[in-house]
Amino acid sequence: MRKPIEQRIRELEEQKKALQSRLEKQQRAETTRRRMLLGSFVLERLEQEGDPAHQQGGMDAKQLRQWLAREFPAYLSRDADRLLFVDLLWPQNDPNASPQPVHGTGLDGAGIDAATTLRDGGQRSTSEDGGTVQP
Repeated sequence: MRKPIEQRIRELEEQKKALQSRLEKQQRAETTRRRMLLGSFVLERLEQEGDPAHQQGGMDAKQLRQWLAREFPAYLSRDADRLLFVDLLWPQNDPNASPQPVHGTGLDGAGIDAATTLRDGGQRSTSEDGGTVQP
């Protein structure tokens, strides 16, 4: 005996939902992988600063670092995320670097203090809720 049409439609809709969920999970995994690869590529290029063998006609590490310092703070929306990149955005050995982010990034005074503390060699960690905690 054949299944009623309504039951077959329900089963097909359930299969569609399951397949859609698998597709979305696969797409998220691919997006995460792309982000990781791109981030590791950028970080590797920054580490090669001053190595003439790796400067291939395009943006060199110094230009890349300047571009990131100018553009990246506006992309970071959480203070805890900014603290992860203090060494990149406000390096100790750059006398022209400033802990001041681009206007409109939402970094409050405590975050700037934390960036300054970290840049100047102090220690600070992030709490589970994304805030900062003095050790």
